Order: sequence, then structure tokens, then C-alpha cells
Amino acid sequence: MAMPTIRFAVDADDNRLVEAIIDQQEYERKLHDTRLPGAQIGGLYLAYLKTKVASSSGGLLIAELNGAFAGYAAFWIEHDDNVAETADSNHYGYVADTYVVPDLRGRGLAASLLEAAERLIRQRNVSRMRITSLADNQSALRAYIKSGFSQYEIVMEKRLV
Repeated sequence: MAMPTIRFAVDADDNRLVEAIIDQQEYERKLHDTRLPGAQIGGLYLAYLKTKVASSSGGLLIAELNGAFAGYAAFWIEHDDNVAETADSNHYGYVADTYVVPDLRGRGLAASLLEAAERLIRQRNVSRMRITSLADNQSALRAYIKSGFSQYEIVMEKRLV
């Protein structure tokens, strides 16, 4: 397989990013009933990502294979004030999204995006990186574990209706 090119997103990527967000959202809607329709949130979510990235020393990364869109990742730096945790635990790189085009999954593209995000987070003098996933998203969890992530906290939910 050809090596992917990882670069920062530009405005010309917006349409492809919205398509990816919609696809990702529709996939996650099958896993949990909290997810809204992709078409409803695609553009809004991209605007949210761009705002968070711009205001929090982050990055919106694009993966390309042979010049074609292959996926994206978004990350930023979080600053919490949890008095029960260490200073470095309250200051971490947060990977909000990783997405790989369905036909290209399983080829290490998620790992390439995560490695690029890690390099950029390290450059910002941050020593921790966190990522979240729906509990039933087994393919994402496998990719994250393969990229060196381990469980930190587990959020559980109980429906009260």
C-alpha cells in the first residue's frame, strides 16, 4: 500500500469533511440512540471542530492516498481543573475524531493520523493524549489500542425513561 500523506485541512476540504462527518455519524447512529442524523449535524459539527481547533492549539488533519481523501482526525489541547488529578493530567491532547474511508479501513490509516496528532501534541509540550469512543465501536477501540492507548476512565450510562 502507498504511504498516506497527512496534512492540515484547508477550506477546500470542507465538502469532503462534511461527507465524512455524515458517514461517521450514520455509522455511530447504528451503535447508539444518542446520535442525531448525519445530514442534520454535518456542517454544524465541522464548524464546531474548526472553532475548537483554532481556539485550543489543535489541528484538523487530512489523510490522502495517491492524492485522494482517505480520512481525517481532529485534536486540540484541553485544560481541566480537576483538583483530584495531577497537573499533567489536567493538561492533555484530546483527539476528538478519527475517520477513515470505509473501503480503506484496516490499512493503518487511523494509526498514521494518530501518529501525526501525537507528534503535534508533543510539540505543544503536552505529555498526555486522550481519545474517546462509543463502547460498541469495536473497530475504533481496536485501532486505538493498537496505537498505544489504554483505558483511563470508563463512562457508563443508565437510561431513566
